[in-house]
Amino acid sequence: MTVPLFDVKAKLSEYVTMAENGEVIEITKYGKTSAVIVSLEEYEQLKRNWRPSFVEQLNNWKQKTGGLTSKEYAEFTDALKRNKEIYSTKEDLF
Repeated sequence: MTVPLFDVKAKLSEYVTMAENGEVIEITKYGKTSAVIVSLEEYEQLKRNWRPSFVEQLNNWKQKTGGLTSKEYAEFTDALKRNKEIYSTKEDLF
């Protein structure tokens, strides 16, 4: 269900009850979805299943280590390319 923010302000309790009963409430602001109301159960499941993306992991690592030198970056991208080539066909996986 999609509802405008002004409606949620007037009927928040009603929408929270709907979310508790399994409904997903998308809240729009200026015609675009800007937030979502979900049940606590759904939220907890989303948190359990969340995994940082590769880019997020790389950025975290860069912050901890101070980043890569040009040589390290080249070695890293070469390794990624080699892995992509190795695992690009089904036969290579088995």
